[in-house]
Amino acid sequence: MSMSNVLVVGQTGCGKSSVVNILAGESRAPTSDDLSHCTKQWTEYTIPVDGRSFQVFDTIGFLEPGLDTEGYTDAIADTYLAIDALRKRGGIDLLLYCVRDEEIEKMKGHYRLLHEVFCDEEVPVALVVTNRGVSDKGYKAIFRSHKIACVDYVCANIASTPGPGSSAVNTESQKAIKELLVKCCDAGPNPRSTLQQLWRRVQKFVGTDQSQSLKRNEVFTLLTRRCKMQQAVAEQLLTALNLQLPSSRLYRAPYAGGKSATRELPSSENSAVTRDEQVSDARPSSGSQLHSVVDSASLHSRSDN
Repeated sequence: MSMSNVLVVGQTGCGKSSVVNILAGESRAPTSDDLSHCTKQWTEYTIPVDGRSFQVFDTIGFLEPGLDTEGYTDAIADTYLAIDALRKRGGIDLLLYCVRDEEIEKMKGHYRLLHEVFCDEEVPVALVVTNRGVSDKGYKAIFRSHKIACVDYVCANIASTPGPGSSAVNTESQKAIKELLVKCCDAGPNPRSTLQQLWRRVQKFVGTDQSQSLKRNEVFTLLTRRCKMQQAVAEQLLTALNLQLPSSRLYRAPYAGGKSATRELPSSENSAVTRDEQVSDARPSSGSQLHSVVDSASLHSRSDN
């Protein structure tokens, strides 16, 4: 059975864990009706879909940094630990971004942080609008207007998701999300621009290609200029990511392309693997690296777009 690695992300209260439960057809991930963190750390679930195995990583939802800066940076750092765990298995097949309709306008900074800074830009992105009916359309143009690139999206009704001891599930939403996963994992990576491809080839030819890592100051520039993050928040996030030293680097997870490294799965498909079981393998060190999505020469030219 082929395996695909899927990272589920989004703000607190957007319904990430409900989407996981809809996919599984039962209550697997804890959910909450308010803005409290129902997911305390990233947790991995094995979910079979149409003869394929999906390793689904449910991550901590993030609040706006102005509401709780420490909680925000801790949540982002925990998400990076999940990304690093996936990197060590060969990469990510799909970034599944969950968002509520009213949050779309302000998701650009988080989208850039996750898609451009933490994941290889080639990693396909799919979106789930979690508070709309499956038949709702027209979001592709809205995402495009906010410069949010995705392979595809679906709307899902998460109001009736499986609860403890219940197997009730919105079958229409379940079908839509399953089809989205299969389609987007099979679609392949998002293509780089012609300029990016040309610059990458030049770097490789002259032996200066450092696209697999970013230095601390480059990460800081991306956070503040590309992701529009306040400097104080960016500094706190760098500390949470253990990037205190100027020489520190951080790895980024590449596109797996269906070639994820196999591992021994839990004996039961209903079992979940949490961060604590793998944190020693996933925790970034002061010498860790961040695989660059933005070439250094084009870093400042892109920052204000």
